[in-house]
This record gives sequence, structure tokens and C-alpha cells, in this order.
Amino acid sequence: MKVIGTADAEVHDRIVLPFPQDQVWDFIADVRNSNRWMFGVREVAGSFRHPLQEGDHLRIRLVAGGKLADSEWIIGACERPHLVTSRGHAMGASAELRIECTALGPQSTEVVQSLRYQLPGGFLGVIAARFGVRTILETQARRSLQSLSAHLRARARSGGLTPQTAPD
Repeated sequence: MKVIGTADAEVHDRIVLPFPQDQVWDFIADVRNSNRWMFGVREVAGSFRHPLQEGDHLRIRLVAGGKLADSEWIIGACERPHLVTSRGHAMGASAELRIECTALGPQSTEVVQSLRYQLPGGFLGVIAARFGVRTILETQARRSLQSLSAHLRARARSGGLTPQTAPD
């Protein structure tokens, strides 16, 4: 985790999953799944499609610090099977989300999630960026990727995905 500038905070986290890149990306790019794995997302509304496309607008209800916040998001890039970006705003703050899927082999994918928040300026924004938001961002990224792994593994057990198999 690194804090950038005066009122910006950014975090990156990664996980390697035993699933093909296209299956991982399809799950991530289906916004109907976001409240299942994206930490802090409670509800998604709006006219969205699957897969998402550049310029799509979403309304997302977030939970932050125990409070509900309605946010507006726009999809930046949605390039199958490797990249989804979006940017949004709520409660005076804005954020950029970048999710990259990289094939490490036919049955292995690395997912990197990057979150960057621009907080309201001034003294309080600087303090929040340096202290309060740091822990929230680290927790958000770690829990999101752990939850993504758990949901994909559960889908594999139910026959919805093809997990990596051990060689005979």
C-alpha cells in the first residue's frame, strides 16, 4: 500500500487462481456478480449488459465505514479476456478501479486489482488518505480477491467452471 499525493490513496493486490483466463474474466466482467465478490458492494442498478462495454453507466450502493453510499460509475475499458477499468464517485470522493487478468498457463490466471481513491481536498482529506483509508483499502482489496477465489471455487464444485486438475 502506498499513499500518493496529498489526498490520494492507492492499493494493489493480486491472486493466482486455478482457472482459465476467459472464465475468470467472464465472472469478473459480469456486473451481476460484483456484490458476490467485490468487498463493499451491496447492490448494482441501472441498465447494464453482460459483458460490460466501454461507456456503460452503473449505480452502485456501497457500504463504507458502516454507512451506505450511492455511487455512480462509468466503465472505461472492458477488453476480454484481460482488462476491466471503471471510475466512479460518491460522497465527495472519486475512485478508479482496474482489474487485470493474465493467463499464466491454460488453467492458471493471475488477477491484479488496483484501487485508487481521490479524497476531498484539504486537511481532512490528507489525514484520511494517510491514516483512515489505508486500512480500508488494504482490507477491501484483500477481501475482494479472497472472495473472488471462494466464489470461483464454489462454482467449480457445482460444475459451473473448469478448475485446474492435477496431472495423472
